[in-house]
Amino acid sequence: MKWWVLLLLPFQVLSQDSYNICEDLVKTYYVPYDAEKEYYWQITGGEILSQEENVLTVEWPQVLGNYKIIAWTTNYSCIGDTSSYYVDIVDCPNSIYFPRAFTPNGDGINEEYEITGALSENIKYMAIYNRWGEKLIEANNKILWSGNNYPSGIYSLIVYVENKKYIKNITLIR
Repeated sequence: MKWWVLLLLPFQVLSQDSYNICEDLVKTYYVPYDAEKEYYWQITGGEILSQEENVLTVEWPQVLGNYKIIAWTTNYSCIGDTSSYYVDIVDCPNSIYFPRAFTPNGDGINEEYEITGALSENIKYMAIYNRWGEKLIEANNKILWSGNNYPSGIYSLIVYVENKKYIKNITLIR
């Protein structure tokens, strides 16, 4: 009796890509094609837009994080090649986000006002004013604001980042 041993190697050594949320997050992936194989795909996060044999098109979410693609084949009902591919969704390199509101009400959600984005670490000056123009907080860097015992209402924010001035309103909701 003869036994055949068949070693199936991965399609390719899949690696990792990074995309930022400012670019088009519809991406197409493929593995080498073999007409005798059936192809299967699985992803974490994202939405599969199309899948045809060895080609997969995915729309990744605009949520920072790590995601994974797994591709495998079967040949006459036997599991064949398997590959994994990792995708990082990262922040835009020149982004800064100013939330419009926060709710320091003790529920553990959205308790502090925080400026986020890649450029938020480059804040050179930040000040928060009440509706009468009185300065409540001032710093020469990025700070988190807990709302301290200030009443609900609209507050003004002035921020300097890389020689650019931003003036925004913040709504504090209790």
